[in-house]
Amino acid sequence: MNSSVAIYPSAQWKQQTGKWAEYLKLAREYGFGEVFSSIHLPELGLADQVEMLEELGGLAGNLGMELTVDIGGGEIGQLLEDQEMCARVRSACIGLLRLDYGFSREQAGELYNRLGIKGFVINASIYSQREAEKVKADLAAIDPTIELRACHNFYPRPETGLDREFFECQNHIFAGLGLTTYACIPGKSHPRPPLGLGLPTLEEHRHMDLERVCVELACSPGIGGVMAADEFFSEIELACISRILKREPLTLRVRLFEGISQEEDQLLFSGPHHFRYDSNRQILRSRTSREVSRIGRKVVPDRTSERRRGMITVDNERYDRYSGEVQIVLEDLGADSRVNCCGQIDGRDLWKLEYYRDGFDYRLEGNGKNGTF
Repeated sequence: MNSSVAIYPSAQWKQQTGKWAEYLKLAREYGFGEVFSSIHLPELGLADQVEMLEELGGLAGNLGMELTVDIGGGEIGQLLEDQEMCARVRSACIGLLRLDYGFSREQAGELYNRLGIKGFVINASIYSQREAEKVKADLAAIDPTIELRACHNFYPRPETGLDREFFECQNHIFAGLGLTTYACIPGKSHPRPPLGLGLPTLEEHRHMDLERVCVELACSPGIGGVMAADEFFSEIELACISRILKREPLTLRVRLFEGISQEEDQLLFSGPHHFRYDSNRQILRSRTSREVSRIGRKVVPDRTSERRRGMITVDNERYDRYSGEVQIVLEDLGADSRVNCCGQIDGRDLWKLEYYRDGFDYRLEGNGKNGTF
């Protein structure tokens, strides 16, 4: 999945270029291959924004990061009327322009030819099916080799972000058109002023835990890229996004019950668990544990109580060939003398269990074993 970080113009941008360089280098180390910026801010003149863009383009180019720039109706006309300004923008080596609104097919063609870009990014949040089809057709007519993508808006003001149903509908439209679509992730460490309330695409993501935001977007049908939309995500935040996009194991914090045996400990904590794709709505079955159990000793029956949602269980020797299979309970179930109850998943992590069919494995973190919580 593609990933991008954002750098925006500001009146103090000349004092921030060193910070930009450090941030982009760090983002590159965590696998981010793209940079997003804008020459579409009304509070700054176009000439100032283009000067900033030249500096940013050099930094991104030195790191091998592709630069995408947002531009809107008024700035498009102003840019095309100034040949010198066009030449300066071209020198910034932009990969793609995101056309926000207010452009004609003729203007898009001029931008494509005069700026030396490889393509355009369409606003994924504002077009109906028919409008999106027309925009794509108009842009594709400029050059049969042109690259086209889509990217959702971000929403600084609370209560204005997209709802999930509309978001999924728009993703379906652009996936049907064959376009890679991006969505925006809000940051917590340095939310962008003046509001400082995050830049999510989905309103429900504004105050949501970052890991959950990333998992939801990475697993959203039709989404092929994400943008860390606020500026200067912390290293912890960049690392979190990187882990999710690489489908590294999700951590489940577990409160272990007393009396866990050495055999059970090994089955639970010897490595990540891959849950069977054909697991049902009652239990998730660890395929990994079956492989581990073949080389371990039989599990002695113990703690065979009622099984509650979120419990971790291990089948004991009374289950014969299934002895050693680790399971996670998704629905309350009765006691079974063949099943040992070993621990309870922290309620804050239960949401992660929805994504076992989306390429994620799970690592258990138990109190007194692999840390505390």
